[in-house]
Amino acid sequence: MSKATIRSIAGKLNIAPATVHRALSGSGSVALSTRRRIIRCANESGYILPERNSRNIAVLVPHFRFFGYMAQMLSALEKVLHEHCYHVQLIPEADIAVLGDHMFDGIISMVWLEGEVLSLPQEYPIPMVSLNSAFSMPENISLVASGKDGILQALNYLKRHNCRRIFFVSTLTEKNPIASERLASFRQFCNENAVDFDRMHRAVSASEVESVLPDILISRADGVFCASETFAFRLGRAMQKQGIAIPGDISLMGMEDEQLNTSFDPPITAIRQDFEKLARATVEVLASAIEKHIPVRNIRVPYTLIERSSVRNCD
Repeated sequence: MSKATIRSIAGKLNIAPATVHRALSGSGSVALSTRRRIIRCANESGYILPERNSRNIAVLVPHFRFFGYMAQMLSALEKVLHEHCYHVQLIPEADIAVLGDHMFDGIISMVWLEGEVLSLPQEYPIPMVSLNSAFSMPENISLVASGKDGILQALNYLKRHNCRRIFFVSTLTEKNPIASERLASFRQFCNENAVDFDRMHRAVSASEVESVLPDILISRADGVFCASETFAFRLGRAMQKQGIAIPGDISLMGMEDEQLNTSFDPPITAIRQDFEKLARATVEVLASAIEKHIPVRNIRVPYTLIERSSVRNCD
């Protein structure tokens, strides 16, 4: 097979070589539909894209609804990327095709589901980092994620504070590998402590959190761990409306730590992802791949325990 060149690509598409050059180099304006045709043909022909340094980073997100974890993570990521003089473009998963319309030096994926995202390194031969996505990623994608033991750290903290029947209120696990792995850790904890997993867990959406309270009471739980601070706040409020004392009757603990935990009375003990460290590790890995061609690296960032008053004393 002859080597692919700008002229050979132009001949295949019956367009001017100058247009192909502009599309592949990122210089000058080219219609989006034409740019897509050129880049697709270049990839299929094995053409090696020219070196470029746009300082543009694509950040893939599941959607444009930013609150809780997503809001905190994006805020930290934006700060660190700008410190490194990168330009940020947010792209929702539904519009992933626009990656072919612009020139990017690297991709940060916050999309948790398998599928098209995992094939991006083949379609766009630029460095890619998966941030807090699935813990099993292809070898050509770097992974930066919080440690897998965060939930076990929280559960063991509750156990040390005399909680023997801990109820776990999780986010919905369907098509969410992070939530599924967290649930697997809870199942492991239940097995090791001779607790009935099925009676001590419910997976719900944010709007359904209060509906879990009857199951918690039936299970005779003395501690509750929630997969988000929104869950912990809303469930704690529902408990207090029913006359349940926190932590006198039930200890309460949640994940993340933005505003709701500290505004609750008593303030809620939390296990928190270190968003600053996650952002810095992500940008460091990506910048090293872009600027120094350092190969794929995986980094784990530990959780931080924030003790407050919603868990009973050890005495």
